[in-house]
Amino acid sequence: MTRRLAILNAFALFAFVAPSSAASLSSGTAVLTVDDGAITIQKAGKRVIQLDAISFNYEHALEWQIQDADAAHIVLVGTFPAAADFYRRPEDTRARTVELHITKEPSGFRLFAKPEWGRQVTLEFEHLGDHFFGLSEPLQPDNRLSPDLTGTSIVVDVASEGESLHENYASVYSAFYMSSFGYGAFYDTFARGRYELGINGKNRIHHDTGTLDWRLFFGDDGREIQRAYFSLIGQPKPVPAWGLGPVGWRDQNQGADEILADVEHMSKLHIPWTAWFVDRPYSDGTHGWSDLNFSEAFAQPEQWIAKLRDRYGLEFMTWTTTAFFGNTRFPKHLAGKFTYLDLSHPETVRQLQNELTRKQHAVGVKGHKVDRGDEGFPQYEDWYDTTVPIAERRNKYAYLMAKVHDEALRASWGDDQITFVRTAIHRAQPYVSAIWGGDPRATWDGLKSNFANAARTSFIGFPVWGTDVGGYQGEGHIPQDLYIRWLQAGSMAGLFEIKLDGAGGEGRDRMPWRYDEAFQRIFRAICEERMRLIPYFYSLSHTSGRTGTLMQPLAYRHLGDPKTYDRWDEFYVGDALLVAPVFGPESSRDVYLPFGEWRDFDDRAIAFKGGRVITVEAPLAKLPRFVKENSVYVTGNLYRGNDRLWDTSERVLTVHAYPGRRDSASAFTYVDMLDSNAQKRIELQRRGNEVYLKSPALPQTTVLEVLVDKEPKSVQLNGQAAEAQYDDRARLVSVRAKKDTPIDLRISL
Repeated sequence: MTRRLAILNAFALFAFVAPSSAASLSSGTAVLTVDDGAITIQKAGKRVIQLDAISFNYEHALEWQIQDADAAHIVLVGTFPAAADFYRRPEDTRARTVELHITKEPSGFRLFAKPEWGRQVTLEFEHLGDHFFGLSEPLQPDNRLSPDLTGTSIVVDVASEGESLHENYASVYSAFYMSSFGYGAFYDTFARGRYELGINGKNRIHHDTGTLDWRLFFGDDGREIQRAYFSLIGQPKPVPAWGLGPVGWRDQNQGADEILADVEHMSKLHIPWTAWFVDRPYSDGTHGWSDLNFSEAFAQPEQWIAKLRDRYGLEFMTWTTTAFFGNTRFPKHLAGKFTYLDLSHPETVRQLQNELTRKQHAVGVKGHKVDRGDEGFPQYEDWYDTTVPIAERRNKYAYLMAKVHDEALRASWGDDQITFVRTAIHRAQPYVSAIWGGDPRATWDGLKSNFANAARTSFIGFPVWGTDVGGYQGEGHIPQDLYIRWLQAGSMAGLFEIKLDGAGGEGRDRMPWRYDEAFQRIFRAICEERMRLIPYFYSLSHTSGRTGTLMQPLAYRHLGDPKTYDRWDEFYVGDALLVAPVFGPESSRDVYLPFGEWRDFDDRAIAFKGGRVITVEAPLAKLPRFVKENSVYVTGNLYRGNDRLWDTSERVLTVHAYPGRRDSASAFTYVDMLDSNAQKRIELQRRGNEVYLKSPALPQTTVLEVLVDKEPKSVQLNGQAAEAQYDDRARLVSVRAKKDTPIDLRISL
């Protein structure tokens, strides 16, 4: 049935001849209504989107008609002036039409239209008072640390030119944002875009494409919203265990002997590592890279890489790029300063992947730090794939860089490989293991800005992010307090990579033995703790498509709490831990704790009530962290790197449980790296004065640590009285469970 609509005014999208000319769709608690001059979306009865206009090629519609409507979709036909078609003949004055399909989806709605004459699409809608997060890892528009984008204009286009930077080469973008009203919006295109959010009472989304493909996902927090988003774009690529421990590197290595010497020296100091990588230059050819091989200083890589793995337990990675710096030996390049490969050319891609396989993967390289793609990119050069418009080329190239490297690594190593990149765009998540946060300055300002980059990257939906610990630009040998604070913060990021030399800036390197013994003890302790946290990070990485990003800013978890919107310097890690690093030379800091009860990570006897700002003392060796009530997390020495040389202790997993108040429950999905990545649900419940902790069988000895504020009356494991210890100072009940046996722990208080 066709229902006719007439134009209401120059700014209204829809106006109906009669009130009955309306249609609506429902998806969960969200209801989309076409009625009385606009598309309105309500969530749980609250108006969250008021779409006033959809323009094609900067032209508004003359009129719209509802062509069809049922419970699953609405089809609208818009009539546009002939001027909307740029390539029409002067005598052609016929109106142009657009079919707009609005479809109900499991977690929201899709608006889709693709007129053959379209070149630009603009959405205009009323600002209803919400706040916005996402779109850009760089601190657009004015280097502000706050992730709240309300009142700003943001460009979504992968570009990072040195002359335009204030702080950092951070180059991750996405046409995805979250609203504090509990929805996520994704414009599914690689075409560059501009977002004006909360400016003069309006929001405006513009992309240089004629295709409208706008998705809306509804949820109560970032985890729920991104769960729907990942179901569309693909599940994020998980990180193998060896990529989740401490990772070391120099910006400029003198050769393989230096790498081995560094690792040996670290091992003598009993500082644990799980991986190492070499940055450029390590190859022959232009820029110490373009031959993709290992140069004479790194000769016989199969031997020394095998030694890293067999003796020290380290996996090895290399720096790569698709820029060839004047070398044009591949079948098709894009001319320009960096001579990028044309990644739309199949033969060029095959040759690149073949050379990476033969020259690197075959000798033991298991991962790549993928650089460039954001600098000096020649977007006006002709691509082999002529269907890719100029406006899409920067962003699509970033996607192709990740995909090409992942495909080559996957052919050699399956899932046991890593790609971490500086440059990325939406839909690259299935091919990107981690984002490395560019080249920050080695200063307190550089540290702050880099972790503000991290907050924005989480809202965009890249689950794993890491900083160049210690900074990149500037002095190499940095002050101890700056170094320690950077190590602390970096140790709680998804990727924990530590830059150890002075190259990339100036001066001496920052190897731990260049500092005093007190510093070395702190350095060692941070790396040791990171090793123990690998089972937790591993589980989070392998479930991020459901559980969200590994570093979750406060607003990501608390979209309805305005006190979280400007907080860039605190983040959840999983559901259990809240991390509040110190980002300056101070020995204390203010922390906003969301509602609920919290315990100090290092001293569980210290409790805090949430819903307020507290001041915590943080001497130099202290990283402020808090454990949330009604939560579970795990630690353990299950993965060994070079610590296998001195640590021969039994493998033990510790399950840490913090029961909530009466009649509360929670669960943690443990991904068991020792049992073919089986996902095992560890459940915590409190019913009255009884606490229950249950788990499937685990393949190693497991210690159960349960936080209770008084000594239990009884403790039973699998129906039998358990041998339990109660630490009155730490408020912990500890029980040791046998391996390969299901766990059913009951504590009576």
